Amino acid sequence: MMTCEEVRLALGAHALGALDPDEALEIDNHLATCEACGAELLELDGVAAFLGKVSERDIELVASPPRQVLDRLLNARAKRSRRGRLLLVAAASVALLGLGGTIWTVIQESAVQRQESSSAAAPAATPSQLRSPMEQAEPRIAAESDRAASDQRAASPRASASETPATPKKVVAGRKFTGENEAEQYYATVMAWPLSGGGTELGVQVSGVPVDTNCRVLVVGKDGREEFTDSWIISREAYVDNAPFKSTTTLAMKNIARFDVVDQMGKLLVSVKVTGK
Repeated sequence: MMTCEEVRLALGAHALGALDPDEALEIDNHLATCEACGAELLELDGVAAFLGKVSERDIELVASPPRQVLDRLLNARAKRSRRGRLLLVAAASVALLGLGGTIWTVIQESAVQRQESSSAAAPAATPSQLRSPMEQAEPRIAAESDRAASDQRAASPRASASETPATPKKVVAGRKFTGENEAEQYYATVMAWPLSGGGTELGVQVSGVPVDTNCRVLVVGKDGREEFTDSWIISREAYVDNAPFKSTTTLAMKNIARFDVVDQMGKLLVSVKVTGK
């Protein structure tokens, strides 16, 4: 007994009458009981009649088609190949442009980041770093010079007036005043010495104030008069050496109400009040 698959494979030969009688009979018996295979055979009924119309000339043309047909087919294939290559070139160009744009964007972003990093690093060059080593050492040198001058005067009490500096002398012992900024934890000590020629010599020490802060002292008189001293920059060396910043003011010691340590923008860091007589 043949299966449906075997029958369908042989239906073409059966429709053309090319099967053996026994095999054809077996297929007919199957078709009598299988509607699906019978329907497929009905679709092939016209094949034999159609093939009967084919001449030997038609078969020769199929075996060897005309030159015009071959040329047309070859030209069509060549056009499709060229079109395909053009599409590939266009796609490659678009991909290269996209890749180039991406690379350019990455390069630009990297350049912007480097520029921003350089700009962010630029403020690190604080005024203390821009000053020369000699300028940075001036406060310490001045303090050492004052100590050396004091030692020399103590060792040579009879030195002539021509040998002493032509600067005002401290007429009495100095006084010390302290102040603090509890909120910021800033502290300041101001030492003041009245000068014989008028005015007051100052020695200022601060702690807690950030390194590289540009400071100066605003001397406030009892009558409301205000006078700024020279500015200086807080350095790590000053904290280590505990060296005071030396300056002077034209206000007499007895006329001073307080000393305000401010930054270069005028912001109050520490206020030191003058107490006592």
